[in-house]
Amino acid sequence: MKYVIMKDAVLQELKDGIADNLYSYQQYSNQEFLNVLQIDNQVIDTLLEVDPMNKSKNDLENAIKLFEYYRDLPLTLASDERFWTQLTHTSFWNYMCKRWPIDAAENDPIEFVKTRYFFNTRSKTFYRNGLSRLWWFTYLTHDITNEDTYEYTRIILQSQDLANLIIDSPNISRNKTVLKTFLRITEYVRKLEDNQTIEPLKQKRLFFRGLAKYINLVGGVTVWDTLSENEAYDKAWRYVQNHIIYKYSEKL
Repeated sequence: MKYVIMKDAVLQELKDGIADNLYSYQQYSNQEFLNVLQIDNQVIDTLLEVDPMNKSKNDLENAIKLFEYYRDLPLTLASDERFWTQLTHTSFWNYMCKRWPIDAAENDPIEFVKTRYFFNTRSKTFYRNGLSRLWWFTYLTHDITNEDTYEYTRIILQSQDLANLIIDSPNISRNKTVLKTFLRITEYVRKLEDNQTIEPLKQKRLFFRGLAKYINLVGGVTVWDTLSENEAYDKAWRYVQNHIIYKYSEKL
């Protein structure tokens, strides 16, 4: 596959012109960007879909599609702002306008554009970009040793909060053993709740943030790579045991 990457000067021109071109983002017209990129005809994207009533509903499906399409993407390109900015303003423009419309910006539309259509250096770079986030979430969780190679992808994209928490925790996102452990635990706790085996977590976000902090602290004295997946799971489960309440005297 031939990958198209814009020049540094063009990238800077687009970023410097966000305020002046905000109308284009608001009106879903990328003609100005096509002119700057010297592209005559926009490639219409039909790969990704967005539910107008629930914009995050198709994130999992879209993440897998994008990853499969760019399966052989070199990591140097996967973390290159020029590559993803080219795509957000051309081939996947229609998707971006539907999934990340400017009216979703709470206070600062310029920062919103920087983060979702470019890489905003003030945030978590490519983990916030509207397209690269899908590819990276899938890349980090795709497991060819699993019968369902996208099992962990399905778990991480169940919740945007969960996905962001993992990305914000380098000791988790950069270590496959720890990442799989964290995701296995979150899924098992969810099943325990669904089966009414444990009392519902009153503050689920705080619970998983606490687990992430615990894993980071343990990582300071334990080399996770030396542990098997089961050993890592048992070590992380110690935190869970102290923060869940079983409904029955006998732990199922």
